[in-house]
Amino acid sequence: MEKDIREKQIGMRGNSEEDQSNTGKLTTRPQLPIWRIAISLFLLFLTYFLAQYDKFILSYFQAEVITSLQLSQASYGILSGYATGIVYALLALPTAYIADYTSARVWVLSISALWWSLCAIFQGLSHNFWQILLARIGMGIGQAPVEALSVSLISDMMGKEYVFFGER
Repeated sequence: MEKDIREKQIGMRGNSEEDQSNTGKLTTRPQLPIWRIAISLFLLFLTYFLAQYDKFILSYFQAEVITSLQLSQASYGILSGYATGIVYALLALPTAYIADYTSARVWVLSISALWWSLCAIFQGLSHNFWQILLARIGMGIGQAPVEALSVSLISDMMGKEYVFFGER
């Protein structure tokens, strides 16, 4: 029975003692209290929700933005799509690298959330096309790490028994 448990923990390819010794020591996840996991998941959900909401908030106020900033349809199109989309796409790979290979994930996520929040404030204070464009680009920089870092943090907090995966 102890051997079966050990095989499941190691995720072995073979059953021999030699295979077990080559895999090295087991590293276990720290057991977190359920309240800490729940709070963390709620905060990560809130961060992800706000990042998505900030992307589309401009479209909710399209008429007001166009009239108050005296924008053309082309200018508004740049603001609503390309300003954050291109930056978001370009920064997705470096932030995924940070998520997978560094231990600074929480700090990077916190700083990026602070950055995009400041850029959202700057959007509200902008008076012309270039100010709001720079604020939208800054917002894309701040939002790019959210998805990769959130998924990485959730996978570290939750054990595999809580994550759905297919079995043979």
